[in-house]
Amino acid sequence: MTKEYDHITAFHYSAFRPALHSQILKEHLDGHPGFSIGLDVGSGVGHSSIALMKFCKKVVGVEPSEEMLSKSIPYPGIKYVLYDGNHFDFENEYFDVITFAGSLHYAKSAQLLNEIIRVSKNGAKIVIYDFEMLLDDILGLLGIERDLREKSEYDHQVNFSGLNRNEIEVGLVAKKSVTVEICTPDLAHLLLSSKDNYRLLLRLFGPDDLYGKVLHKLNSVLTVDIAKIEAITNITIYNVMK
Repeated sequence: MTKEYDHITAFHYSAFRPALHSQILKEHLDGHPGFSIGLDVGSGVGHSSIALMKFCKKVVGVEPSEEMLSKSIPYPGIKYVLYDGNHFDFENEYFDVITFAGSLHYAKSAQLLNEIIRVSKNGAKIVIYDFEMLLDDILGLLGIERDLREKSEYDHQVNFSGLNRNEIEVGLVAKKSVTVEICTPDLAHLLLSSKDNYRLLLRLFGPDDLYGKVLHKLNSVLTVDIAKIEAITNITIYNVMK
């Protein structure tokens, strides 16, 4: 997880994330009586932990990137912890909900799943979700040709399939398209929070005031102050049965 974010992309990541974490969890967890304590694996700067907190009395966000952790958003009931990527420093059967918001792609392994099952209570839910912002048209308007964009190997639909454990059972797999409204200053942050996009924009505009140049270009090529961007959301929910 750590290699995707340095201090620059982490800054833009912390500056803006689409408000989809709460929307996705609300759609699938509304009606649940509530959880006592949740674990958010790969909490980033805290957006996903804050979204989870709406359904829990307490949340622990674990994050392997010190850059991201240093920018974690303080929030009542949430504790952020540096994660070594191998073991959770928690007791057995401690959490009744565990979430991965766009982090499992980097971390998926049999060892991780073993740890997840170890710290999960019987009956706990494991919620794996992600969203993909479709930004190709915006990048094209900025002058980045399609053939310059590297095809990403990132898997937005990743879950624990292929790792056989009898203790987890699939409860839901879902995918849908949503539209997100984003103002141009936030859209510039969103573009620069991706390391791949950052490299392309750096090559096009140069290093001096890159954010300002991207924002100026967005304002010149878009005819509206609020852009409507399509996003694809994916979610898998497992039930833990011990």
